[in-house]
Amino acid sequence: MLEDQQWQPVPGTAGAEIYPFLRKPDVTCSNAYLIRTPGEILLIDTGADAAQMDRIMALVEVLLREAPRPVLLLLTHCHADHCYQATRDRRFRSLPHLCIAVQEEGARALEAGDAARTIAELIGWEIEPLPVSLHLLTARDRETLETDGGINLHRQQIPLCSGDVLSVYHTPGHTHDSVCIRLGDYLFIGDLLFSTSPGIAGIAGWDQPALLASVGRVRWILAHEPVSLCCPGHGRGIPASAMPALLDRLQGEAEKMADIGTFDRERLADSLEHAVDLLQEANRIFAVIAGRLYALAYLLDDLGEASEARRYQELLESDQIDGFLADFSRFTDEFNAGEKFEVQLVLKAVQVIQRIEAHFAGDRLNHVVDASLLHRADRLLTDFMNTIMGYRETAHLSAADLPSVLRDLVAGVLTRPFSDEAFIDSADDPAAYRAELVSRLAYLPLFEGVDLVVDEDGAPLPPVLIDRERFSDEIVGVLEDMAAAGARTIRLSSHREGDAVALRIRGSGTLSPRRFRFYRRKFGLCGASLAISRDGAGLLLLLKPASS
Repeated sequence: MLEDQQWQPVPGTAGAEIYPFLRKPDVTCSNAYLIRTPGEILLIDTGADAAQMDRIMALVEVLLREAPRPVLLLLTHCHADHCYQATRDRRFRSLPHLCIAVQEEGARALEAGDAARTIAELIGWEIEPLPVSLHLLTARDRETLETDGGINLHRQQIPLCSGDVLSVYHTPGHTHDSVCIRLGDYLFIGDLLFSTSPGIAGIAGWDQPALLASVGRVRWILAHEPVSLCCPGHGRGIPASAMPALLDRLQGEAEKMADIGTFDRERLADSLEHAVDLLQEANRIFAVIAGRLYALAYLLDDLGEASEARRYQELLESDQIDGFLADFSRFTDEFNAGEKFEVQLVLKAVQVIQRIEAHFAGDRLNHVVDASLLHRADRLLTDFMNTIMGYRETAHLSAADLPSVLRDLVAGVLTRPFSDEAFIDSADDPAAYRAELVSRLAYLPLFEGVDLVVDEDGAPLPPVLIDRERFSDEIVGVLEDMAAAGARTIRLSSHREGDAVALRIRGSGTLSPRRFRFYRRKFGLCGASLAISRDGAGLLLLLKPASS
């Protein structure tokens, strides 16, 4: 295994040594690999961090003083996090006998200073054109190998002064110019394994069919070439023996991504807006769920049900979730202070969501927490991931009678989820008794003292197209917000408004712009559009009639 920032031999070579710069995965800077041989200095990617480049240059200058020799930079692909310092560092670009080698499509993007194809504009950087000395894998320089799956693999072999041979393989998918590079027993694989990650999939140059084919190409390389270690563009080295399982996972994820959207500035802006809303709503929802569980555990313990109390305390790992959200909040503060980039905040939100999902009990809380709250918590996570991945979620719309939906909804939130008869019947069954006891202790009458009124003016309304379950859950969320804000009467009034059916919800207070934006997104996913009421009070939802 490679040790960070130490010289160590490269197996299978005539004395080459490698000095790796290994980083935690970060979209703004890649790993870099500096290699010395008696005949040349090789550098695989520079990364984008100025401090990392300073250390690279200090080592290169020492090596050149020891023995002047050519310096060859090879890029695994043209994304700025892998090559930004090559475009910016004047010391590096003025090195004598410097050769920069990039696959031909990436070379053209770098020579043109293409901010879109290098994703510099996505990160928010200005990129300078970079002259490329050697366009790799051109038709005249490559050989074509046929893999076991019948997929063509282009390879170019570059003899080195040291007597070793560099093998460069075209493995597009993450980008059109992505390559793997082999020296001795080490295979440098760039961002291959990150290609399906949220916020990475769909980025400039991403190509699902090419990625699936390249999974097969890399399988062939591992089976037919001497590789003991794979060196990724981000993170630590991976033993070749571990790669088949990782490639299986990559292939499975890629196969599901035929409909993924392009991750560009527009989607980044949408994801950023969603991430900010996510933080606010996640803190609110998970605080409510955790509060319910803590209160329940306290009451059970007070009743002598200590083991049952512990079970509910452990059901939701709320301390962990609180920690993830606090970490996200600190990261947001750093972003607001100008210390982080937009794309970093979005990818941090992805990381937090994935961690919360791993600790969220979900269905196991059904008999403790209101179903609509659990549905909203689950959708909070999945909706954000759909935004990141660019999936256009198809709402499951069907015709529904709006007044009936509202009556059922109000009846549901005002009905206790237990009965005295069931409690009496459970007396002889300890497990059933505990379940009934828990249902009563966990019940929180959110609308106690609140009049929920469904106004019906008698005028018939056409059926409307909505995702009924989701629509109802979001309406309950609005009612909860209004009740928490002190509303003692909440009115739900429906009527025709032009070609639409309108639902006005009046409670107390006005919505902040951020809250309005949040509701607009949520209701948009269940068939309703949110409008600003003429008097600015409450919410106005417009729904499409089923017959139009």
